[in-house]
Amino acid sequence: MKTRLRSVIKKNFSLTCAYYLLDNFFAKLQGYTGTVATGSGTVHRDKSIESSLTYIETVFNDYKLYSGKRQFNGRVAEVGPGDNLGVGLLFLADGCESVDLVDRFFSKRNARQHATIYRALIARHAKLLEKFGDVDCNYETAFQGLQRFYGKNAAAERFFTQPESYDLIVSRAVFEHVYNPQFAIKRMAAALKKDGVFLHKVDFRDHGMFSEHFHELAFFEVPEGLYARMTRDSGRPNRVLIDSYRRVLGETLPDHTLLITRLAGVGDIVPHLPYEQIDATLRNQAIAYVKSVRANFSKSLRSLSDEDLSVAGIFIVAHKN
Repeated sequence: MKTRLRSVIKKNFSLTCAYYLLDNFFAKLQGYTGTVATGSGTVHRDKSIESSLTYIETVFNDYKLYSGKRQFNGRVAEVGPGDNLGVGLLFLADGCESVDLVDRFFSKRNARQHATIYRALIARHAKLLEKFGDVDCNYETAFQGLQRFYGKNAAAERFFTQPESYDLIVSRAVFEHVYNPQFAIKRMAAALKKDGVFLHKVDFRDHGMFSEHFHELAFFEVPEGLYARMTRDSGRPNRVLIDSYRRVLGETLPDHTLLITRLAGVGDIVPHLPYEQIDATLRNQAIAYVKSVRANFSKSLRSLSDEDLSVAGIFIVAHKN
């Protein structure tokens, strides 16, 4: 019955808006009660152990590949790690001193499943085996060098209060869920040490809000005020796009590169590339797609160029000089 009702709602644009308004209202109430548990961030819930290991290693290897670093070291902050701390373990194996895992919400998880993932990850990485071979993987607190932080004070905008305290700050598919990513970037930039590295993959898609039954940019049609009331307290995509990142990074971390990870109407760009280096045929295809659907976009988004609206994801690589 619930599945059928959800299907009916999701096929109607207005009903879908109403659904997210109500859901966001309840999320706001949970915030008042101090509840931080959520189903978001449960990346590994439906994965096999091998798929989980592949995901963890892919995330870490992307940080290596696009940063150009042969080895990471020093203090690390991983923002929004979600239900699993495997990426943090790989940072420790690479030689990092410590990893702070920063999450506004506690992602619900099966502790037994994750213990199995950790044991398998440790078994296939010699440095992890040397460091944590005797650790009881049922307890995350057993991993020396990793520390979890949850709640409002672990929100990206609030957590980074100490200047020049981290050598590396990273995230994957997190900034799109942050209340104010521009302010968060300013705080993180201040928290980076000199020569610190800033690596963040940002997904500008709607995460299934409307795209199950409408075109992939349909969520751009919701008026700005209404969209905020549908998403602000539930952590759904904030519709902060590449133009805003370009602007705030220019102010805070001018030594940066924005790599494009995905184009609307095209798909993933692998390897990730600066916009100008993407094949012109793909860029034109994405621009044509935007032109075909932008007529009903929210007033707040109509001033953006077709090129900026076509960018559906970025990978930020920045260095603090």
